[in-house]
Amino acid sequence: MRLFCLLLLVGCFSQAFGQKMLLLERANRAKTTKIYIGETLHYRIAGDENYWYQRAITDMLPESNTLLLDNFVVKLSDIDELKMHRKPIIRITGGAVFAFGATLSLATTVAALYRDKDTNYGALYATAAGSLGVGFLLNTKRTLKMGNKHRLRLIEIKFQQPGN
Repeated sequence: MRLFCLLLLVGCFSQAFGQKMLLLERANRAKTTKIYIGETLHYRIAGDENYWYQRAITDMLPESNTLLLDNFVVKLSDIDELKMHRKPIIRITGGAVFAFGATLSLATTVAALYRDKDTNYGALYATAAGSLGVGFLLNTKRTLKMGNKHRLRLIEIKFQQPGN
């Protein structure tokens, strides 16, 4: 109890810190995606190189519009593309469709081993392959091109002390 009271007093009388976040905004949408310090960013730099970087956000510097990604300085204007996870409902649907394809291919293989004569193997294997492909595509990350439709913005929320 004493420790709790001590931490409460220290929290009340210490300066409130700010919060930094990277916003991924989409044109004509009010909802933004917030990315915080410590999260991993999968990005590509603008230019001729065709390489994807995956680094954790170490710090954000809103004054200069730069990110520290694993202690490497990257300006927001240099980031050309991002890879982001799809919405959770799409990923869950993709997992279900993928599981359906795997189960259907297993069941068709078992029917083939038992030499079931009334089974259309071609249609069943084609359906299984199609659902495996669609399920895999729904589980992959989507690529967002920065520009007219998507943009990145750094913001910092600061809390001032009362009376200032």
